[in-house]
Amino acid sequence: MHSIASVKSASGAAKYFTKDDYVAGAYYTDEKAGEVSLWGGEGAAAAGLTGTVTQEAFSKVLHGELPSGEKVDQRAGRRTGYDLTFSAPKSVSIMAYVAGDKRILGPDGAHTKAVQQTMRWVEKNLAETRITKDGKTETVKTGNLVYALFQHDTSRALDPQAHIHAITANMTMGPDGEWHALHADKIWANNTLIGAIYHAYLRNELEKLGYQLVASGKNGTFEIVGVPKEVLDTFSQRREQILEKAAELGIVSPKGRDGVTVTTRDPKLSIEDRDGLVLEWMKEAAEKGFDGKELLDNAMRLAAKMEQREAAGPIARSYHAIADAVKVARETVSGMLRSPDPLIDRGIVRLSQTPGQAGAQIAVASAIRSLSENEAAIEKNQIAKKALNYNISGVTIDQVEARIEQLIEKGKLLPGEIRHEGRMVEAVTTPEALRTEERILERVEAGKDSGKALVAPSEAPDRLQAASPHPLNEGQLAAATLIVSTTDRIVAVQGIAGAGKSTMLQAVARVVEAEGKSVLGLAFQNKMVTDMKQGMARPDAIPTREMSVDQMEAAGVSAETIAHFIWHNEKHATNPNTPAAQARRDELKDTVIVVDETSMVSNDQMLKMLTIAEALGIEKIALIGDRQQLLPINAGKAFAMMQAAKIGMARMDENLRQQTDQLKTVAALANVGRSGQAMKVLGDKVVEHEDPAAKASELWLELTPAERAETAIFASGRATRAAINKAVQKGLLDEGTLKGDGLFITVIQNVNLPKEDLRYAQSYEKGQRLEVKGYVAELDLKRGSGEVTRVFANGKVEIVKDGQRIRFDPQKIDPMIGRDRMSLATLETIKIHEGDRIRWTDNDKERGIDNASLATITGIEGGNVTVELANKEKLTLEKGDPMMQRMDLAYSLNMHMAQGVTTNKAITVMLSYERNLSNQRLFNVGVTRIRFDLTMVVDNQQKLERQLDRNRGDKTASLESLGRLDIDGTSSRNQAADDALSAAAASLDHDEVGKTLIDVASLDLTDLPDMGKSETDYSDPKQFDADAPSLDHKNGEDREKPAELRKDDELGLRPLNMDDLSALPAMPAIAEQIPGLPQKHLGLDM
Repeated sequence: MHSIASVKSASGAAKYFTKDDYVAGAYYTDEKAGEVSLWGGEGAAAAGLTGTVTQEAFSKVLHGELPSGEKVDQRAGRRTGYDLTFSAPKSVSIMAYVAGDKRILGPDGAHTKAVQQTMRWVEKNLAETRITKDGKTETVKTGNLVYALFQHDTSRALDPQAHIHAITANMTMGPDGEWHALHADKIWANNTLIGAIYHAYLRNELEKLGYQLVASGKNGTFEIVGVPKEVLDTFSQRREQILEKAAELGIVSPKGRDGVTVTTRDPKLSIEDRDGLVLEWMKEAAEKGFDGKELLDNAMRLAAKMEQREAAGPIARSYHAIADAVKVARETVSGMLRSPDPLIDRGIVRLSQTPGQAGAQIAVASAIRSLSENEAAIEKNQIAKKALNYNISGVTIDQVEARIEQLIEKGKLLPGEIRHEGRMVEAVTTPEALRTEERILERVEAGKDSGKALVAPSEAPDRLQAASPHPLNEGQLAAATLIVSTTDRIVAVQGIAGAGKSTMLQAVARVVEAEGKSVLGLAFQNKMVTDMKQGMARPDAIPTREMSVDQMEAAGVSAETIAHFIWHNEKHATNPNTPAAQARRDELKDTVIVVDETSMVSNDQMLKMLTIAEALGIEKIALIGDRQQLLPINAGKAFAMMQAAKIGMARMDENLRQQTDQLKTVAALANVGRSGQAMKVLGDKVVEHEDPAAKASELWLELTPAERAETAIFASGRATRAAINKAVQKGLLDEGTLKGDGLFITVIQNVNLPKEDLRYAQSYEKGQRLEVKGYVAELDLKRGSGEVTRVFANGKVEIVKDGQRIRFDPQKIDPMIGRDRMSLATLETIKIHEGDRIRWTDNDKERGIDNASLATITGIEGGNVTVELANKEKLTLEKGDPMMQRMDLAYSLNMHMAQGVTTNKAITVMLSYERNLSNQRLFNVGVTRIRFDLTMVVDNQQKLERQLDRNRGDKTASLESLGRLDIDGTSSRNQAADDALSAAAASLDHDEVGKTLIDVASLDLTDLPDMGKSETDYSDPKQFDADAPSLDHKNGEDREKPAELRKDDELGLRPLNMDDLSALPAMPAIAEQIPGLPQKHLGLDM
């Protein structure tokens, strides 16, 4: 394990790491320091710091003073340094301290060597400083660090835990030969990569000592084969006891847990009595029947044999290297000939000189395939981390980086750059990913002026207004006019959240229908399909959720998922001249396809959808969505890419959802990536709490039943959602809202893994369910499901399926087969009660159940469960019904599921430490669902604001990484962001007293995404110049006055009156509802 933290106090750290009293913060006496402390780094050598670390020298360095007397970065409040801590796996500590393997620890031990090699990589690749020249500050690479290594032996709970602190001083020598402060951003950003590199080096050193290792977790972690699990658990129990005690006392902070650690220690144990500690550890292990002597003897014998091999001649070494390569890779030549892998050299055994080189080819190939599922361009460091995490024997960062460069030289990878947390980093893309994007844009270009207008442009606005159930505003009318009157086959509508896309689509559907044609709606998931059908239904139609399939078709609301459309029609694009393809063309003749939430469509899906539509002669495709909201799970950002490539496009920038000036301002800022400023506008509606899930639950439970019915709870992550669900359910039970004794049920939670990762045994865990979706010939596995019962150290997996034990080698899975054939799921137990709100986690089309839709449990009897579905229909699930395993509590919804939802009020939870989830896109979704009132519950507002401003939540594109297309870059963003803010501000009341108006000119918009411009001008005309006079509507008079701005307000905001909302546009009636929630309170407005 690896972690990084700031060193808070130079003096405290010097005492902590160079004295013996553990409670005061130190471990070793100065007399023993020579055995456990070392200076390291090119910077330390340049400064004359070598050998043992003394307290005096260490203290001076942390204070920024070199042995020469030179002082570095003496500004007030300067950082002291950074603590990079490298903790060995538990089994390694046990073999070192319990079994007494002296080869592991000490200055020349395996552990120290692994840390030293890792730190050499860190300083070579991540050490930077910032130098100002001619008024311009630049970040430059230095390649040197000053650090001190301290080896420690126990955890805070006094369990054996070998770990080394690499205390890195805040100094580095720049290219100019001068000492500067260390710029550590890249070190922080690559924390998990550093951990993977460390584990790979440690694994390599331990294998040299004769140990066999097995993968055990994330970031390349492993354990020594032969150390029993009972022994591992014994020396991990104290940690669990501490956490349990802390939970019992209501303590959640790390500092509080430290106090619990000290007070709950075994009084027999003393940090000062090292010999006594070791004896106690040996005694505890012996009680489990383990002393490690036999395992150590076997390891030493194997190490001796390997040393003999190394001492042999080159021919013998080559023979053994080839044999090891075969053993390590476990990919036979015959298997590779059956499905050639373009990322692995032919004749890998013959061409590779070492097992590490052979393993690196396989590891890098797997990493590229795995990461390419979700990104079109991949950061090189992410490939390295992923490759190392596969735990292939002999593979270290050196071989991995060399292999990546080989693939670039061979043209198998294309080098470029991508933006990551505000900075450009080296990246690669594949020729296949690049070609996919090129083909998408080729389809768009080929469709320009190649179709027919459904309605003459001059007639379209009047006909659309007449067909609409509510008056269309300028943006809605522009979008609808584009769809029905352009001669382009493929067009886009860019609409912000709450812009009234449903109303616009109703008008389009009616006009298309009047022309004797039909609309086919496509959406990302079944719930969106249902919502889309409702949104496009005729105003006089039966409510969609009460319609039969035939009634839906009669109402002109045909819709399906994109995946189903592709699955059903892909064969016709591949074989367009068959009778079946012609029949399908006839069936879809005169069809207009409308795709909703297009931002969530991946590159692969987009290309297939456009190719199929072209092959089947579809007249027009309208792509509708918001590029600022959630992006696809899989690779690409096709919708944004098409906009950047100048697809014919209309914009809908007027916010019709938010009904207060405060929320309108928040939404406007969120739409242009100003999440931190949006949180400031929320003011005291942002609640800080050390346990946000508990606080959010408390706030919701304090509401009246009527208020609860119109208040949603949104959570950023799965764990937070689960905690909220549990807390709310308990509160409802305590107050008597939920009835009965309840029923325990086992539910299935899907494990989201790339296909490639299923080829590695470390991805499987005992107790998981393996779903086989079709016959897997390489493994001779038939369709069905089985339980994972064992994962072997040799990389094989055992399952029990249909009453039979089946053992297979996942490495035999053919990586060249692209479709999903297997998946993993975990089994969890939850308790349900009468009155619980649930969410379905799978589809059952025959019974009208959509994945992600909601229902209410109305009765539980004898193991049978009766639910009320979203359409108010009652359904009884008998004991053993498969759908009993496909439900979950739904008092809280993940923000990823909330896109497209509208609610009157909401409590939204976001956490600063969820780095991937705390991004601008998820924030946008979380704050733009609400009409009237939003409360945000966070753990740390300041940290969250910084994290949100840093993480845009963007995905990558091949064309962008190669510099061929600016999609989300800085060069084309200012005007688009200005337009978006201006349009949003136009809908706000401009009075003098009350809330706030955005001054576009006052915001720094250099890093906002390009929203794209249409070649055909269908943009929203309701825009204004930020410097123009504003209108004062006070007393109903329109009179001009200067737009005075408060200079002291960093947002550039001025007061507005909330009382008079007469200037706001009328809200269209909202028929859409979240499935399963009270329809009078919650709606769905696309």
